[in-house]
Amino acid sequence: MYSLILIFAVIIISGLIAFVGDWVGLKIGKKRVTIFGLRPHSTAIFITIISGILIAIITVTILAISSHDVRTALFGIEELKEKLSYLSREVELRNTQLSSTKEDLKEKTTQLQEMEEKYQELSEDIKNKTVQLEELLIIREGLIEEKDKLDKEVEELNAAIKALYSGIAWIREGEVILGSEEQIALTIIQGQRPIEEIKEELFGFLKEASNKVLAMGAKKDERTNQVFIIAQEEFEDITQKIYDSGKEMIVRLLSSINVVEGEPIVAHFKILENKLLFKIDEEIISEEIESSEVYSEVEKKLLSLLRKVNIIAVKEGIIPDPKTSFVGTVSAINLYDTIRTIVESDTTMKITVISIYDTWSTGPLRVRMEAEPISLSNPFASD
Repeated sequence: MYSLILIFAVIIISGLIAFVGDWVGLKIGKKRVTIFGLRPHSTAIFITIISGILIAIITVTILAISSHDVRTALFGIEELKEKLSYLSREVELRNTQLSSTKEDLKEKTTQLQEMEEKYQELSEDIKNKTVQLEELLIIREGLIEEKDKLDKEVEELNAAIKALYSGIAWIREGEVILGSEEQIALTIIQGQRPIEEIKEELFGFLKEASNKVLAMGAKKDERTNQVFIIAQEEFEDITQKIYDSGKEMIVRLLSSINVVEGEPIVAHFKILENKLLFKIDEEIISEEIESSEVYSEVEKKLLSLLRKVNIIAVKEGIIPDPKTSFVGTVSAINLYDTIRTIVESDTTMKITVISIYDTWSTGPLRVRMEAEPISLSNPFASD
């Protein structure tokens, strides 16, 4: 609509200019007016030419003012050509890049298809392997159950063998020199040392223990010429455990069955860490004991207190004496001095049992007893 109005306006203005030019030329012709020394007829022609020029100028001006496209066509054609040339080159470059991209895409698509095929193959392989794994797990569970059954059977057989050997020991002629699970010897070996050194120390330990049991009446096995019958696997296992511990370990040699005089000894090892269990002057237990004029009653109460100390020490980890099951000692002088102090005090006494030295798992625990009247140890106690 705007274009039609613009064209109509240009036509009207051009017609008016033509009319005015013709009218001016006519007047000048009638009056025979001259311009620039021209003849009247030439002057009229000049006026007509000027009118045409004005029509062109005004038309172009109106169109340029009214339309950006006209201005661009009149004054920006070169710039447009340059831009068009630049854009053409860009399009050509983009087309080249697009072609290269299409080729890359085609190559990547091919690779993707190959990878999908490989993925499918791997998925199938994983599926097959999963089925195989499930079958193996089922087989493994069955083997574990079978192993558990066999382990139980082995335990039952070992128990039966021990019972058999124990029974045989009583009916065989000769004296039983070692009972089942009785400690034969004990030593301490530091872990985290070369395996060979640990083995040499164990061999030395077994040699000393051999001399001890030979003196007790045991004999060497005719086949191995050794007094102790110990499984090689157990020996290697104990060596490895001592090495892995990295600590000071107590190694105990125990008889597996009753040992009759004149026979070799079936034995095994037990190990545990050698720990500091009681420090010097450490209080182990304390108890209140009432005074009595009867020495035997006071002695009975003190011995009961010492049995409690023995129980505490065993729970803490001290290895008891294999013959007496006791873990420590107390001086007879200290014991009877304490008895006399309680008897003569005529009051309730607090008896405290104290360790004399630093005591480790190997023991023994040496203690002393200290007696103190309750009235002095607790001044706020009621009468």
